[in-house]
Amino acid sequence: MRNGLYQFQRYAPPEIFFWMAMLLAFFSILLPGKELPDAHGGFVAAAAIYDEPRENPYQAIELAARAAYVFDARAGKTLFAKNETEPLALASITKIMTAAVALSLIPETTYITIAPQAIKEEGDSGLVVGERWLLRDLLKFMLLESSNDAAAAVSSAIGEMLAVRALSDEDHRRLFIEKMNEEAARLGLSSTRFFNESGLDIDETHPGAVSSGKETARLLAYALLQFPAVFAETRWSELEFGNENGGRYSAQNTNKEVDTLPLLIASKTGYTDLAGGNLVIAFDAGFNYPIVISVLGSTIDERFNDVRKLVWATLEFLQQN
Repeated sequence: MRNGLYQFQRYAPPEIFFWMAMLLAFFSILLPGKELPDAHGGFVAAAAIYDEPRENPYQAIELAARAAYVFDARAGKTLFAKNETEPLALASITKIMTAAVALSLIPETTYITIAPQAIKEEGDSGLVVGERWLLRDLLKFMLLESSNDAAAAVSSAIGEMLAVRALSDEDHRRLFIEKMNEEAARLGLSSTRFFNESGLDIDETHPGAVSSGKETARLLAYALLQFPAVFAETRWSELEFGNENGGRYSAQNTNKEVDTLPLLIASKTGYTDLAGGNLVIAFDAGFNYPIVISVLGSTIDERFNDVRKLVWATLEFLQQN
């Protein structure tokens, strides 16, 4: 019997355990209407067992993050908040807006050429000058690998398309970043401001972008709603890509915990010296029940623990309410 259970646990998809737990929780809700035998052979209403007030599961967790926010995207309401309106350094969470603005400006099948200036960004994701990528593939690569080169290539190329006259590469990028800020204003993200397209710290005191826990969660919710085909790919631990020049790339997700989170829909990491560890995810808490969680100002390791705690607290909270 133990071997059979082991084999089931080993090969069954992770979501089956989630739905089994939810099914058991559903039947437990029905129990208050039943009568259970007491120690004297009589019966006592099971409802009495549930008369005691339940502790809010969010109150039982401790977070390393400076700010956190849990957003019920379907109902449009807050489930949990900690310093949710404080503007903080965003790091590579910035790339969510980079991708969303790019997809809103040009078709996803547009080819983007990797410019020489793009590969001078901090970090080397292996891109080569002159390569041509489909926009949708370059954005998926950018989001999974958190590629600063790809972000610069996208902003430079699209900025050049938007320019009405010949400009420098830096001016092209500035045009695109202006569009990012315009989109933030249009979405009502009043605490959000972008100074570059990647989220890299500009220097020791100036971040590449700022936002709040609340607005970061709402940004991912918006991006998933508008461009699910691109952003939903961030739930995978690895993806393979090819470009028009015949190059092949394997992108490794910077979120190394994607396989440990139940029913993940999307994910984006961020880390710089000024930001600390940031992470925003979306997961499905039921049938078409997306929940978005953001943590900002955590550490490079604890951001994953923070999000995991909030996922399980959210599931418990929704079961109780």
